[in-house]
Amino acid sequence: MRNLLVVVSDPDNTDYLFEKVERLAGAASDLKVHVVQVIHEGVADLSIKAIDGSSSLKSFILSAAESRLEDLVEPLRVKFPDLETATLWNARTWEGILHAAERTEADLIIKNAGSHHRLGDVVRTPDDWNLLRHSEVAVMLVKEDAWSAQSRVLCALDPFDDEHRDLNMALLKRAEELAGYLGGDLDLACAYPLFEPWVGELGAAANYVEIKNSIEGEINERVAELTKAADIDYHLLLLEEGHPAQALALLVESAQPGLLVIGTHARDGVRGVVLGNTSERILHHVPSDVVTVPAPKS
Repeated sequence: MRNLLVVVSDPDNTDYLFEKVERLAGAASDLKVHVVQVIHEGVADLSIKAIDGSSSLKSFILSAAESRLEDLVEPLRVKFPDLETATLWNARTWEGILHAAERTEADLIIKNAGSHHRLGDVVRTPDDWNLLRHSEVAVMLVKEDAWSAQSRVLCALDPFDDEHRDLNMALLKRAEELAGYLGGDLDLACAYPLFEPWVGELGAAANYVEIKNSIEGEINERVAELTKAADIDYHLLLLEEGHPAQALALLVESAQPGLLVIGTHARDGVRGVVLGNTSERILHHVPSDVVTVPAPKS
């Protein structure tokens, strides 16, 4: 990584975000830190529409927000004196973030994970969904739980689909890099379809264990080929039978990694990079910090 874009979306709750930024940036060499906030807010009884139409009012609000941001990042400047900040005016927060990512040539966007308290901490806000769907660079959503001294990184792979090979390679590279920054082990995770309910109906219940062992053996072979091609060493390969989202949630609960790294890919017939259904379900299930890595452009 060369450029890290830090998104301040909650000025009153930045401590854990900045702690993780310091951890990443402190471990990476020659990493440039950029901090951005995107605002679109009213003043007193004035509507947003009125402010949008007044350049002087907008400048006043932006200036006040910039001053607040400078106060917030002052502790970071002690370690990163060349840190850059920007305050943008945009009704769509995610769009402003992506504009900043493009301008700074960001390799990674990091922000706190939005939450819906009635549904649980792992449900992200609409702004987060749009950011993940449209970002062409990796996005890290972090929560309040601190990383341990040697936080493990769990990388989810799909070794069965050859169309995902480039994405798998990108995931391995990014996960290895992050594991190095956090000083922990890199573990790999794979989910595979649930067979037990229907093998009995087919009269093949006695072969269930054999089928399962055969599938897991093939996964091991495919992962070994991928990691050799990517020149990646890993600690453990964790396998779980079941729906990918639920299976990976179980693996995360068992492994308790500091980060889960998953991929996103384009759906057929939809322009741009969007989340696949599996990735969306995973983000609804796992309690850990998550890094989404978009599929490389072909």
